[in-house]
Amino acid sequence: MTEKLSYIRVLRIIATIAVIAIHASSGYLNSINITGFDWNYANAINSFTRFSVPIFVMLSGALLLTKEEQVGLFYKKRLSKICYPFIFWTIIYILYHMRGLDLTTDQLISTVIYRLKNGANAHLWYLYMIIGLYLAIPFLQKIMQHATIREIEIFLFLWFVTLFTFNKGLPSYFPKLDLTFFSGYIGFLILGYYLRVKDFSSYKVLSLFIFILTAVATTYFTYKESLNEGKFTPFLYGYLSPNTFIIATSLFIFIKSIAEDITLPKWALWIDDYSFGVYLCHILILNYVHPLLPVGTALKIPLAILITLFCSVLLTYILRKLPFGKYVSG
Repeated sequence: MTEKLSYIRVLRIIATIAVIAIHASSGYLNSINITGFDWNYANAINSFTRFSVPIFVMLSGALLLTKEEQVGLFYKKRLSKICYPFIFWTIIYILYHMRGLDLTTDQLISTVIYRLKNGANAHLWYLYMIIGLYLAIPFLQKIMQHATIREIEIFLFLWFVTLFTFNKGLPSYFPKLDLTFFSGYIGFLILGYYLRVKDFSSYKVLSLFIFILTAVATTYFTYKESLNEGKFTPFLYGYLSPNTFIIATSLFIFIKSIAEDITLPKWALWIDDYSFGVYLCHILILNYVHPLLPVGTALKIPLAILITLFCSVLLTYILRKLPFGKYVSG
């Protein structure tokens, strides 16, 4: 019997829009007017959308860790889908950032090397991270196929502890144990698998309440901490912070409980199908769209999100129609 996974698509669509929302609003947080509308509006949007990258990683775990594939075959099939777009968009963003610059040969070489090492654009850090996770997935598949639910829960508990010990924004009262095996984004991979195979449908209302409560708390305490410091203090925004874990987990449970078997409209399926391409190209489009909107912040951010989403889907669609475009578009 074919398993219904509509909620996977819904989560991917929501995470895609959330990424654009983060980047469409983050610029306002650099303002020193922490008590002003623009800053607080952007803070609220960011606090409610920090689940974006964790959800993407959780979806990879939910989809890939339920399988057991040969290591070489997995790398050949999966890594190429990331590496070709990674190379293509790295070149695009390097060219974009170097346009109009008058650089010597040495400056040009050093600039290119720096961007290759650290990411041609800030959001491409995700590709550096996900490639590392994909290298581990064939081995995690074998572990997951033989691990009990109880053993997975123990791992996830230990991983959750590391979110406190490795979070630089939080005071650490733990001894400096080497917990690196349990730390990092690998936990979100396993969490995605766990939330797929275990039924939490009876927690639908509770999960929504926890999501809203934690996002509101993130908004409030980011504001209070920034006000106390006299500058934007984003340590609660970390994708590996405990509150982000709670936000992403509760959202996953809620969406799974309400959207496990639904029919999505065609426009939503387009966003889902082109989500990786949207992630890759949206910054390029947003940088042009955002400054051109002649409206106040309250309308500018949502309009920028919608226009950027539409143009990013369209650009990805066009790229896929070009020769070899399907390999590099994402």
